[in-house]
Amino acid sequence: MRSALVVACAATLAAGCAQNRLLRQHCLPSSNWPNAAEIPTPSPEYSVGCPDVLAVSFADYPHWDAVVVVDVDGRLPLGQPGNPRVEGQTLDDIRTQLAELAQCPAERVTVSLVAARRARIVIYGPIRGRARAVPYQGPETVTDFLQRIGGLPPGSNLRQVYVIRPNVALGMRPQVFRIDVAAALEYGDHPSNIVLQADDQIFIGETLQSRLSRVLPDWLDTIYRRVTGLLPEDWWPFSKLLQAAGMLPGTLMK
Repeated sequence: MRSALVVACAATLAAGCAQNRLLRQHCLPSSNWPNAAEIPTPSPEYSVGCPDVLAVSFADYPHWDAVVVVDVDGRLPLGQPGNPRVEGQTLDDIRTQLAELAQCPAERVTVSLVAARRARIVIYGPIRGRARAVPYQGPETVTDFLQRIGGLPPGSNLRQVYVIRPNVALGMRPQVFRIDVAAALEYGDHPSNIVLQADDQIFIGETLQSRLSRVLPDWLDTIYRRVTGLLPEDWWPFSKLLQAAGMLPGTLMK
C-alpha cells in the first residue's frame, strides 16, 4: 500500500514537472506583456462597435482631429466631416469611409483603436487567483491569447483548459470546447486550438501538484514549490545578484 502511494505521488510530481517545463519552453510571455494585454493592437479583422474609443486624424484638416467613442447608434460623432455609421466595420473600412467624406486620399486619414471596450475575453483559474477580463482584439488562437496576457503560471493544468462560448447574441445554446494546450504548444497547429470570439470565457484547471501545496506548512511549502517548479525562476532571494556576480549560470530553473 505504501509503495503504491509512493509511486502515485511520484507520477503526480513527474506529470506536474513535465507541464511546467512545457510552459517555460513554449509559452513564454512577450517582453512587455502587461501592455500587450491591455493596449490595443487589433487584428485587421477586428470589427469596431460601441463603446470602442477611436483616434481619428486628417493630414489636410488637422482641426478635425479627434478622439471619440463609438455611440450607441453605431455612429462616430465627429461633426466634421460627418457622423458615419461604423458599427461592425474594420479600421481600414472606417478610414476609407472618412476619406470619402473628406474628399481626400485614404492615405491622408489615420484611424486607430485607443481602447477596445466592445468585448472582453474573461479567463478563470489559477491566473492571479481570480477572474480576469481582457480586451478582445480580434481573432486569435487560445495559445496566442495566453501568450499575449503573459502566459500561464506554474500549476496550470494544460489538459484542463475549456472555452465557453455563450452565443447569447445569436440566440443559440452555449458551446463548450476542450483545448489541449499541451499538444498545441508541443506540436504547433492543433485542431483544438480554436480561434477565440468576442465574449468567450476561458477556464484553466489546476494540477494536483499545485493543489497539494496548499495543505503544506509554510516552511515546507516554499521548498516543495521550488523542487516541483511551481515558483517563478527568480523566486530565490538574491538570485539576480548572484547571477550578476557570475555565481549562477543565468537562471535557477534549467
